[in-house]
Amino acid sequence: MSHTFWIAVKALIQNPDGKFLILFKSEIEEVWAVDFDIPGGRVERGEKLEDAIMREVKEEVWLSISLKRVIRVWGFTKGELHLVGITFLATTEKIEALQLGDEHTDFFWKSKEDILQGEFPEWLKEEILAIIDEKII
Repeated sequence: MSHTFWIAVKALIQNPDGKFLILFKSEIEEVWAVDFDIPGGRVERGEKLEDAIMREVKEEVWLSISLKRVIRVWGFTKGELHLVGITFLATTEKIEALQLGDEHTDFFWKSKEDILQGEFPEWLKEEILAIIDEKII
């Protein structure tokens, strides 16, 4: 029996208006396709976490970001996959540069209140609660 272990990084990106970037996954995604997402992906062997998230954000949405801090460490298993993830809080200034790659079909900028009160997955609400609980925003 073979097991796959990945380390992933994600970025909860806040724009100058205080809203957060939410993506919608395309059908080609490997894990939970056609669902809400935030930018991120797998860390390559030997890559620093900070370099990995900057690379993933650039590949997926073409944004330049400033990393603020780690806000949450999480994980899950699905079949033979075991994934451990680290989510960073990040900011961006140039939202007009945003372009979607093949992995996503749509994007939204939502306030923390919209996310917490809306029809969004629990994991996304947990990301927002992690920064509210630590009084980061």
